[in-house]
Amino acid sequence: MVRRAAELGMGALALTDRDTVGGVVRFATACAEHGVRPVLGVDMAVAPSEAPGPGLRGKTRRSSVRGGAHVPVAPLRVTLLARDGAGWAGLCRLVSSAHADIRTTGGVPVVGWDALRAFGTRGLTVLLGPVSEPVRALAGGRPDVAERLLGPWREVFGSSLRLEAVYYGLVGTGPGSLRLAARTVQLADRTGITAVLSNAVRYAVPAQRRVADVLDAARLLRPVDFRRRGRLDPGERWLKGPGVMAALAEQVAAAAGAGPERGRDLVAETVRTGEECRVDLVADLGLGRTHLPEPHTVGAPPGPGGAARLLRERCEAGMVRRGLDRDARALQRLDEELEVIGALGFDTYFLTVAQGVGGGRLAGELTGGETLLAHVLCVRGRGGKDPSCGGGRVGGTGGAEGGSLVRAGELKVPAPR
Repeated sequence: MVRRAAELGMGALALTDRDTVGGVVRFATACAEHGVRPVLGVDMAVAPSEAPGPGLRGKTRRSSVRGGAHVPVAPLRVTLLARDGAGWAGLCRLVSSAHADIRTTGGVPVVGWDALRAFGTRGLTVLLGPVSEPVRALAGGRPDVAERLLGPWREVFGSSLRLEAVYYGLVGTGPGSLRLAARTVQLADRTGITAVLSNAVRYAVPAQRRVADVLDAARLLRPVDFRRRGRLDPGERWLKGPGVMAALAEQVAAAAGAGPERGRDLVAETVRTGEECRVDLVADLGLGRTHLPEPHTVGAPPGPGGAARLLRERCEAGMVRRGLDRDARALQRLDEELEVIGALGFDTYFLTVAQGVGGGRLAGELTGGETLLAHVLCVRGRGGKDPSCGGGRVGGTGGAEGGSLVRAGELKVPAPR
């Protein structure tokens, strides 16, 4: 995708993965290689701003599947873009909040309004597109409801609110139709909200639309019939160049009852919105640096060395559980491993993984199952190798000077030299 954007002469490209920021590092690295400025965001499910009325259901629906299974699908979604470091931090907190409440939202991550008010007020731009609450009201022929539903969004995001027009050449008034795109622009003009034009891109070239169909079919557990164009995907969500998007903007403007100048303004506002999003990959994201959990998140006491002391306490308790607390060889090996971890400052990493992964999986998550530390931190199961097995250890043969935390770089985090 990034390579294609560079070929088309695009200076910037946005990544808005669904409910996650997990692809940011790979995306930013690719952008740096191809000279494209990355814009970072998320396509996020959101809770309804008010109790759903007729035709505007806000609760999670289930998509039926052959065989009687069901997949939860959140009906309301928006796009959030980070403008700066504060916006990136807020974006990450919103994603975390959505996943933390997953048990109360039907098994899908959904951002609630308390989280939006807490973390969405600084450095974030929100795009309300075809599957947002206000634009869905437009699709239902209720512009009065749409204007009312814009109220909470304006309260939280103010001038950082955008209405997103999307046109895929579809008929009717649903997402991707010319009529809905035109109504979106008209609503923006009536309310004084900035409108932007997007293609909600999912693939680089038209031929990849079938890949999108397969991915949707797998996610929703729905059959896909390739004999029918756009069975799940409309087939238009490819990366279109500036000339194609300008022509689409003129069509949308004309359908909205405006002239070509409105189409040019629509493109210009879209470009300006992208220009405002300038997250510094080094200063704001810390790209290229090691990031570890803060000590307080793993229950470590405040002050220097708190995490190291807590890790040692838990390891020593594990030694007792394993019957190794009087084994001189095991005690020496534990000291060596903790010394390497402490020298690198990775105490909170091991405490975090020990909390988040249970049973026999812990060893594999930590260091491939070959360290004494993994063995003694496991609460259940065997978890790691007994030191008498002669397996590897934290630091491998190089210790803290070796360039990797564990053998064969199993942690995949470079250590300082």
